[in-house]
Amino acid sequence: MQPERNDEACRILKLIDLVSAVKELHRLGSQELNKLLRDADDDAIQWTSSDGSSKQIDIETLARYLPLNLISKLLESEGDEELFRYLLSGIKLLHTLCDLAPRNSKLDQVLLEDMTVSEQMFDLIFFMIMVLCKFRQDSQLFLLHSALLACSLYLLTAFVSSQWHELSQVLLAHPMVDRPMFGAFVAVHRNIQFVQLRLSAQYTDISKQSNLAEVNRLCQHCEASLQFLQSLSQQKLFRERLIRNKDLCEEGGILMLAHDIMKLPFFEEPYLMAVVSRLKSKVLSILLHLCEVESVSFLDVVASNPRVLNLAKSTIFQVLELLKTMFHGDGFAAFSDKTYPRGLLQLNAMQLTEILSDDSNFRSYITLNFTEVLTTIFLQPNAEFSSNWCSSESWPSEDDATLDFDPLTAAGWVLGVSTSSDVPESTFNACRVPRTSYAFQRTSLLVKIVANLTCFVPDICKEEMGLFLNTFLQCLRKEFSTLPLGVSNDIRAERVDIITQNLHALLGHAESLIPAFLNQDDVQLFRLFTVQLEPLISQEININNQEINIDQATENNNEGQESQDALVIEGNQNEDKNEDKTDNIPLEDMNTLNLNTNEGPSNETPMQDQRTSIVEAVPATGVHEGEGDALNIETHGLDSNSTITQQVQSDEKQVKKRKRNIMNYVQISMMEQALQNEPEMQRKAALVQSWAEKISLHGSEISSSQLKNWLNNRKAKLARVAAAKDVSATSGGDNASFTDKQGGSGTEPESADEFLDPGSSAAQTGQSKSGGSSVKHKPGQLVVLTDIQGEEIGKGCVHQAHGVWSGTNLDESKLCVVDVTYLKVDKWTNLPHPCDATGASFGHAEQINGVKRVLWDSAKLVLQRLA
Repeated sequence: MQPERNDEACRILKLIDLVSAVKELHRLGSQELNKLLRDADDDAIQWTSSDGSSKQIDIETLARYLPLNLISKLLESEGDEELFRYLLSGIKLLHTLCDLAPRNSKLDQVLLEDMTVSEQMFDLIFFMIMVLCKFRQDSQLFLLHSALLACSLYLLTAFVSSQWHELSQVLLAHPMVDRPMFGAFVAVHRNIQFVQLRLSAQYTDISKQSNLAEVNRLCQHCEASLQFLQSLSQQKLFRERLIRNKDLCEEGGILMLAHDIMKLPFFEEPYLMAVVSRLKSKVLSILLHLCEVESVSFLDVVASNPRVLNLAKSTIFQVLELLKTMFHGDGFAAFSDKTYPRGLLQLNAMQLTEILSDDSNFRSYITLNFTEVLTTIFLQPNAEFSSNWCSSESWPSEDDATLDFDPLTAAGWVLGVSTSSDVPESTFNACRVPRTSYAFQRTSLLVKIVANLTCFVPDICKEEMGLFLNTFLQCLRKEFSTLPLGVSNDIRAERVDIITQNLHALLGHAESLIPAFLNQDDVQLFRLFTVQLEPLISQEININNQEINIDQATENNNEGQESQDALVIEGNQNEDKNEDKTDNIPLEDMNTLNLNTNEGPSNETPMQDQRTSIVEAVPATGVHEGEGDALNIETHGLDSNSTITQQVQSDEKQVKKRKRNIMNYVQISMMEQALQNEPEMQRKAALVQSWAEKISLHGSEISSSQLKNWLNNRKAKLARVAAAKDVSATSGGDNASFTDKQGGSGTEPESADEFLDPGSSAAQTGQSKSGGSSVKHKPGQLVVLTDIQGEEIGKGCVHQAHGVWSGTNLDESKLCVVDVTYLKVDKWTNLPHPCDATGASFGHAEQINGVKRVLWDSAKLVLQRLA
């Protein structure tokens, strides 16, 4: 507004008795005010004031100067109850005028077309938000505060647009929107703090109990404001703007709101039970929308600030505790009440957990704090598990509920214009998710969580190798430890059998959900977890009151070696280590944490979630106790502990296939050629963006962040392979051969091995280590498999003898692929060369391929003599 126009407006304000108009006219509804307009001469409304005098005001003057009047009151007065009642009366009156504007040409011209008035309306709403976000948490004006915030926010839909995408565009075009955007989240946070206090006092402190109707109204206003922010966050451009708001994301403004909402307690009163559920569902929905932004990673932004990262973990802990309660069915009896929709709380919580389990910033935290819940799920009796997770009719479906908020009714109740009996119950626009779809979504999310935690990408998170599998076994041992002393192994065997049945039942059901709810990679990773776990849990049957302590060997950073898991039986002397236990802390009070150091609390500090932080490794062997005749399979000169680690390391190629399928062969080839000219491309953001756009024309769409991640992973792999080759050159012998197989040749581009032709020119003639010629096996030959002592293991048929198979160069490694038709040892005996295509044993290979297809040393294959 120009200065001269502003002065003129102030002069007119002094001449107009707007205060009386606001105090009297806000009591009228739209129909009553519209009747006065129809009866008025020259659009001058006349009414009788409370003191009996007759007053009038021109409707155009009222609409034009009311926003400025309210702004002046905010500037001139202290924040007392009288002021806020007047402000709420004025906001209510503005809602009424906007409601009448389509039926009155002068109102329409002033409120919806006059740019000066529009600017004043924005100024009023933004200024109101900034005032409300500074309220004290212990303010007794909580109802006025919550009503003012909700009615002010929804005034935007009244005079701009009720269509969220249109409103979003207008707000983003406003030059001053970022600060009020942050203020809106802070003000809603204040409302949540009011709810926390009132709900706690309602059931714990008789002297502070509020009228139940007041608590319900407070919750309604709070939900309406949060729903407003949720609706805007559904708009792509708006949520991208949210992530760029430093105060909201980098400084944790949104997470503070989410943290306190997730801490809200559930109560038995059906309305409160439902409204708290909807609040949690809506704030999780906001977080999910932020995680969908591709231009910048919300989770990376959060993880960049140690304080906010801790806040995020504390919030996640609340989400996991919620799921734990919901899966167990405790404390949710009131949810059977169908009067009030609850929102898609469980699905939203599971979806967020699934996203976090696939993010390198939070995967280990999810593993350490959620695996116990997964263990409990798989220990359910088979009939109960199948009903919950392998059926289309498992649990009652949830309703996605949108509150039908009426600002006039809400403000009228707080101002005393309407009595409780005159105010109808809250109404909702409920969208019921089909029962079958709901059950399938729950199941698919469970499978994806397990798949994500099984997925291991060594270039990004070396310390997580085998973490999920070992943590699962820890939780299983903890479950077994609760059995009474002296209990027979039959009970343990029953528990193991239950887990096995449930895993296979879920695996079978998951396959039926492809491709509508799951993709093949997710199911394959879940199958891998099942294959890895089965022989390990079978060993638990034979562990009677024996505690197994495991120590994970640390990575040798100087030599670039990958970490190895070392098995340490109780009684060995382990070096004491100070472990960073930040991931295990449910951070209830952020101010008590030392945020300037990576050190966690001492080992003596009690942990609320009671989860262990020490990663235990287990021998990846399936040989059952008592099978003394099982032959000792060759380990290429490595000790038994090296064999143990091979199973976990062998999963690397399977994981890479899952992660790299965002790019096809053409796209990879283009990038490999480009890297010859720009080997440090990942350092040049503009170049990465340009190439992302180019290769997207030749396959699936690739974002610049995805391409940069691919480039970083590729460079890390090449560096690791180079280090491994240096080590193999000095160690020599079979150890070098083993290292080469694990690390690759170092000449292949990231992801290229899945496209190599087994019959390509990569085949080379083999030479034995002693310098003699190795046997040139051919496909179809019948052979005898022998061990390191030359004793027969079994018989089979050569499937492939040259080229590359499952990422392994058979000629360089002097291996053959053999289909085993007869075994003299147990099928769960460890393989000397485990990989993703074979698993760790003959039994695993049969489960994966349908036949016992394994890798075997060419020198240990003897041609069968025909009779």
